[in-house]
This record gives sequence, C-alpha cells and structure tokens, in this order.
Amino acid sequence: MQALLAFVIVESNDGPTNLNIEEMLTSTIASYMMPQVIVMETIPLLVNGKIDRQSLLKSYKNNNGNGSCNHGKAELDYSNIPDKKIEAACTLFETVASVLGSSIRSRISIASNFYELGGNSLNSVYTVTKLQDQGFLIGVSEFISCNTLGDVLNKMRSEYYEEDPILAHGKQQDSKCYEAQMLQDSHRTRVTDMITTSFYQKADLDRWLLPDIRAEDYTELMDCMWEPLLEKNLSFVVQTQRGKTVGVALNFDANDEPPVKINSKLEIVFSFLAHLECPIRENQLPQGKGQVLHGLMMATHSSMSPQQNVEVIHFMEEEVLRIARKGGFTGVFTTNTSRLTQQLSTDIYDYQTLLDYQVNNYIAPDGTRPFSEAPNCQRAICSWLLV
Repeated sequence: MQALLAFVIVESNDGPTNLNIEEMLTSTIASYMMPQVIVMETIPLLVNGKIDRQSLLKSYKNNNGNGSCNHGKAELDYSNIPDKKIEAACTLFETVASVLGSSIRSRISIASNFYELGGNSLNSVYTVTKLQDQGFLIGVSEFISCNTLGDVLNKMRSEYYEEDPILAHGKQQDSKCYEAQMLQDSHRTRVTDMITTSFYQKADLDRWLLPDIRAEDYTELMDCMWEPLLEKNLSFVVQTQRGKTVGVALNFDANDEPPVKINSKLEIVFSFLAHLECPIRENQLPQGKGQVLHGLMMATHSSMSPQQNVEVIHFMEEEVLRIARKGGFTGVFTTNTSRLTQQLSTDIYDYQTLLDYQVNNYIAPDGTRPFSEAPNCQRAICSWLLV
C-alpha cells in the first residue's frame, strides 16, 4: 500500500508533536491527502547536499514494520470479546494495525474509534477492501457509520458469526442519513463555495498551478457552467436531514456537453482532462446522446470530518449510478485525480480502468509541463462502468 509521508524537523524539544502538526494540517489539506507526519531530529543528506530520500524511507520502513504486519508493535486488547468472535476480531484488529502502521495513536480494542486511532478517508476504504480480501464482508457505508471497532465487528458478515450486544459498547450512533436534491438555482451560492473551497484549497491537480489560480476563477467557472447544469438536470446536491448542503456532484451527458469558455489558468486543467478523455470518448465509449453520463466534478463541504467526507462521497457515487440507470444511460465515465475516488471506483464499484496516466508526464500545447512538480505516484485514472 502507498503511504503519504511528511518528515518534519521542529525547532525545539518542546515544539509541536506529529499529532499537533497533523491537526494543524486538517484546515488546509483534504483528508485523503493528509500525510502521516514523522518528526525527525535531523534530515539525512547525500554528499551533494540533497535530501537522502532512500534513508528516510528506510527509516520509515524500519519503524513501521515494513509497512505490513505492524500489529506486533501495536497494543491489541481482546477484552470482552466472545469466543465465537475472536477470529474475526483478530482479523479486524490486525488489519487496522497493518493499515494504520506507526500512525496508531492508542490501544486497539472494541471501544476504539477508527478515526481517533489515526484513520482517514482513504485508509478506511482500504481497510474495508482488505477485510473483504480475507473473507469478511462489510460495506464502506457500514464501516464508516460505526462508532467503534466493536460496531464494525458486529457488521462484519460471515456465515457463522452472529451479532452480540456486548460488542456495541453502549448505544451505537446512528449513521447520518443524506438525501439528494437535483440542482436548483437556490443552491448556487453554496455550490460555488464548495467547489471553490474544495478545488482551490485542496485539489490534487489545481494545487500545482498555484499561485497562478485565484479563488475567483472558480466563481467565474461556475458562472459559465451554471445555466447548462440546470438545463441538463443531471447534477445534484447532498443534504443532511436538517437541510444542510454538504456535497455536490456535477454531471453532463458526455455527448451533449455545452462548450465552456475559460479565461483563467483553469484552462490548463481542462485541457489536460480533454487530452486524456477525448480519445477514449471517440474510440472506446458508446456514441450519441443519452449513452454516457460524464461525472465531471464532486465536492464536499469543508466542515466534513474524514468519516463524514467518505459518507458523502460514497453517497454521491451511489446517486450518480442511480441517475444513470434512471436516465437510461449505458454507463458512467469519469476521470478521477483524487486517491479516495480512485479507490472507491476501482475497489468498491468495480469501474473499468481505461487509462492510468502519470500526471507529471503531461506536456501542454505550449510545450510546458504544468504538473512537473507532482510526484510520480500522482495519477489521473479514466474509468468506465456499465450500469
């Protein structure tokens, strides 16, 4: 499994801890982009003065059990678990320990909350897929709705495991319920704010173009797209039971998309996406209107916790499929640059990967490489799902 790491030197012994730094980063970095912060006394250097990245990675692997079976260093507490659940509990606890590695913040028990242990949006999905690989079935929405690992254990399905009230550790918090509402003009301010905040502050691609991109560029983009989005009636917002708008998904018919004139540096992003998508649309996807639903953009409200962020993204992914089926589309086409949506699409929804592109290889029409500073692991994945 890939891990995003941040090696940090603090100025004094009483400086911030790794958890303090991670907490500070939550206000500026999307949860699925949150690195595991590792505080170092010194940063190893090569003879030429550059950072010795291999030494850093070796240090991380040595301290993290080589990124795999790290449960030998984590404290696993199997207290109050019925005998018939022990095997499942071992699998769950060891999987959590393996996924979280050295970022684990406390003892693992049935009273532990996955996110308080150090989990985030991305590795919650990865934990679900690892459990499924080991024969224990639990859905993403079920996993993220659980308040404790005891709740998770109760929801892990196996033919010979039954629910046991002792594992609930008190009253389980009900999963938040969301509802979709087709995009309306009254949503404009809230949607523009979510798109701006999500993409200007935290987007995987757009951040490499800073400071050439302004927050106002997203307002101008939404102004250009707004009327066509309303007219096509394929986009929606997500609201809580109290009516708070917490997510938005913007969709078009891939073969009936209106032209959008972009006068800002955001044109670089859209040109990049067109570079990837146009050959696929022309040669690999069904032609004609009403065939391909194009998932263009998704955003969640900045107030969402990592757990809520997965809930809302997961809900939107499900709703996109529902709209595609209701509208008689053959399938859904999307390009994911977020590791969270990539993982959901591939591991949970079984999208077919049509193109897996290394972002920093892109050469713009003017000969520049706008994403050259992106790491090699940053990908753009074009995906297709028959519905």
